[in-house]
Amino acid sequence: MGIAAGARPGRRRSGGMAQEPGLLPQAFGRHNLESGPQTGEETMSTLSPDQVPEAWGAIVADYEEAFEGLTTQFAADVLRLLDLKPGERVIDVAAGTGAFSLMAARAGIEVLATDFAPGMVARIRERIAAANVTGISAEVMDGQALTVADASFDAGVSILGLIFFPDIAKGLTELRRVLRSGGRAAVVCWSDPGSLPLMTLLARSIQKVVPDFRPPAAVPVWARLAGPSSVRDQMLGAGFREVEVTTSTRHLKIESPRSFWTHFTCSAPPLAYLFKELGPDRTEAVGREYLQALCATSSDGSPTLSVEGCIGVGRF
Repeated sequence: MGIAAGARPGRRRSGGMAQEPGLLPQAFGRHNLESGPQTGEETMSTLSPDQVPEAWGAIVADYEEAFEGLTTQFAADVLRLLDLKPGERVIDVAAGTGAFSLMAARAGIEVLATDFAPGMVARIRERIAAANVTGISAEVMDGQALTVADASFDAGVSILGLIFFPDIAKGLTELRRVLRSGGRAAVVCWSDPGSLPLMTLLARSIQKVVPDFRPPAAVPVWARLAGPSSVRDQMLGAGFREVEVTTSTRHLKIESPRSFWTHFTCSAPPLAYLFKELGPDRTEAVGREYLQALCATSSDGSPTLSVEGCIGVGRF
């Protein structure tokens, strides 16, 4: 998930990204199909589609269907690494559809799930009611300006959410501010955005179908915080101590590739924006290429894609 505020210019992490030149940025950033590469840096008045709350609210169901199987696995990692005990209080920042929050609540932990998108928060509340769990609430909040008191939680979490914040450092500082002395926080990002198979397959499929596709030069906002050294440095810079970073390889098994593609095209605001720009005919053609490449990775028609995330855990 993301935070509604102006976007800062994206920066590559130290050492660069092992991405295919010209392919990754357009897969989850701004798109320009006809007029050539965009020039100049993003300004604070320019929002990426994934930094607009209404955009996330419009794709809640598709996001949940396409990616919760993956985010739930990272949520389990975080719950284990934080070693949360029943009765402790945790804040889940940029909680999305609530995978971690619900898992923690079922374990007896007191949870406040927050997200900047009212549509996501509404979905979490629906799921809380359906699951009949207690000790959990959900509120609309900007993760860069949490409306909770200092030192009010034992732990804080952001799973593939803080990576979208226009001001990542501010988001980390806020996460630290709300922790009690001795509290701990976990932040999940991608190890290497340039190697994510979901996106590299998409980029290749688009390039094959739409050879005149001309991506912007900027690194997408969600790729600014990536890799162990970046997570460690950013958390230390925000005032966390004893920061340790774990890498976790998780697997997304796609039982029905055609159904997955239908949800995938609307599973994040930049993707919805991209396929709207492509139009129905080109989207259908890209889908055929994507599904062919995806199914070629499996012998049984149910491909499994592996992705690696970084989990930074620090104390205050």
